[in-house]
Amino acid sequence: MPVTSIGHVNIRTPIQEETLVFFERCLGFRRAPGPASTNGGNNVWLFDENDAPLVHVSRPPGHEAPRAAEVKSRLDHVAFDCTDIAAFAARLEAEGVPYTEASLPGAGLRQLNLFDPNGIKIELTFRE
Repeated sequence: MPVTSIGHVNIRTPIQEETLVFFERCLGFRRAPGPASTNGGNNVWLFDENDAPLVHVSRPPGHEAPRAAEVKSRLDHVAFDCTDIAAFAARLEAEGVPYTEASLPGAGLRQLNLFDPNGIKIELTFRE
């Protein structure tokens, strides 16, 4: 049985609000109670336009010391399959979010690559 889509990604961060706003403004996600919404505002889910919960943004609990800024995460990137590369590029430019574009002609893909406020690479993938 193959994996066919992303279930969700969890970003554990002390800059929760900044992270939520980034995904709302740049990718068009919306906040809503998620499948595992516990611990009050420490856990917030972001949904796509089809009501799929994609990103779970949580704050470290009070007893957990946040990671130092220089500590690198083992999470390299999060990839989202997307449509309408021109609309996404215009949205990112309007938000002042820098990105790079890459073409993978052998795979028939184009990508927009950007970083969220936590330094996590976000890969937006478009089929040509």
